[in-house]
Amino acid sequence: MVSHSAAEIIRLIRADTAPPLYYLLLHGWTQIFGRSESGLRSLSVVFSILTILISIGIARRMLRNPAAVAAAIWLMSLSYLQIWFAREARAYALMGLLGVAAFDGVQRHLARRNRRWLFLLPILLAAAMYTHNMMAPYVLGLLLAWLILPSEHSVRRKICEMSLVTGIAALLYLPWAVLVLPDQMQMIRHSFWMDPLKRGDLPAAIAALTGVKNFWSWTNLLERMHVHTAGGVIPMSILGCLLAASAFASILGQTSARRRGAIGLLVAAIFPLLLVAICSVIWTPVFGEKLFLPSATLFPIFFLLPLGMPLSRGGLRTAWCGALILLLLNGLTLYGYHQEIRKEDWRGIAKIVSNLPAGRRLIIFIANDGRLPFDYYYRYRAGDEATGVPSDFFDLNPPRTMRRALDDRDLDPLRSRLAGGEYDQIILVLAHEAWGDPEHRTRGLLSEGWRRVGKVEIRDVAIEWYQKTGQN
Repeated sequence: MVSHSAAEIIRLIRADTAPPLYYLLLHGWTQIFGRSESGLRSLSVVFSILTILISIGIARRMLRNPAAVAAAIWLMSLSYLQIWFAREARAYALMGLLGVAAFDGVQRHLARRNRRWLFLLPILLAAAMYTHNMMAPYVLGLLLAWLILPSEHSVRRKICEMSLVTGIAALLYLPWAVLVLPDQMQMIRHSFWMDPLKRGDLPAAIAALTGVKNFWSWTNLLERMHVHTAGGVIPMSILGCLLAASAFASILGQTSARRRGAIGLLVAAIFPLLLVAICSVIWTPVFGEKLFLPSATLFPIFFLLPLGMPLSRGGLRTAWCGALILLLLNGLTLYGYHQEIRKEDWRGIAKIVSNLPAGRRLIIFIANDGRLPFDYYYRYRAGDEATGVPSDFFDLNPPRTMRRALDDRDLDPLRSRLAGGEYDQIILVLAHEAWGDPEHRTRGLLSEGWRRVGKVEIRDVAIEWYQKTGQN
């Protein structure tokens, strides 16, 4: 995407499910730092660092105790979600930055009599909407928090200023909302890849906001240490008790103003998650923990609010014990993350294809989006051709992501190509085959006249190569 001009990026992204801001920023970034892996990913690192820096100011205002602020920043920095998406060339780190910056701006505005910070908020909200469609729940959550957070501003003034900010942001977002958003919503509604929301997804997502996920490998590590966890039930139950106790103390154990601050922070962090869960049930599945990176920055502050309260010595020790337990669970989660979350090894797949005998070869991708990371590493040779199922990624103009082979008609382009081409070898590259070709129709087609002579699977990508039946 970022190899194109700004105008072409906007044209291409209209056929996808995302707004263009992140791609435009990355385009400019790569003009300076290049399109190497580090060049593409480093912009997300910058966004994540800025997010943590802004969150320090929020933590200072909410916690007041420097040690508690330090603990909150450690929790944010050790969150596997923060680390994961700080290293991805994707829009989620920018989502985190804009969501947290908007909350910080509201807090700063409410603490002052002047309106200096008010002028920045429409830009932040419009930028958030131009970054990801799922930032809409964060905008709504922020407006609710605005009403709740303590301030000398009257409710009438809050409503007037919220209306002004929302109106300006809506005007800035209006061109995209009118010309592109309806089509993208239809695409999400009918061909998105998310699984339906299941029981346990919501509690797991709330745990993820604190940086905790029950990876099999860290549960297994505890078992090897003779710490029996009943498949992760005990640690997650401990986490649930800690969250409940923290919420009880943070909301009910404070003065009126600080209670409103705690509730406002909780609303800004949790409301988007709940709204996306509801949309996934009544509209279409869109629930995924990567959408909640802003919440994963704000929620640790809420969790540690008791550390900034005037507790008794015993109460403060208990609060610090809870914080240390959470840090331990974060450490175990990071161990599991580094053991289990591995990126697809497209560099390795490209190397395997390069080492296969040259000739007239057809490389087939399932899903067809897989051609994009493959092409990043592979240098095509004379005789190489590429396509996908149901068609090559570039056959449509602009290209469309998330295309699937669900019946035999979807194989007609490939069938015609096989009939008209004299290929020495077929190379089948499989990534997300369970989604892109759930009934293995492509393999069935290749079994008619071709035989598989090799297969390699490395890190969630498989490659098979075929020769014509009867060929040595």
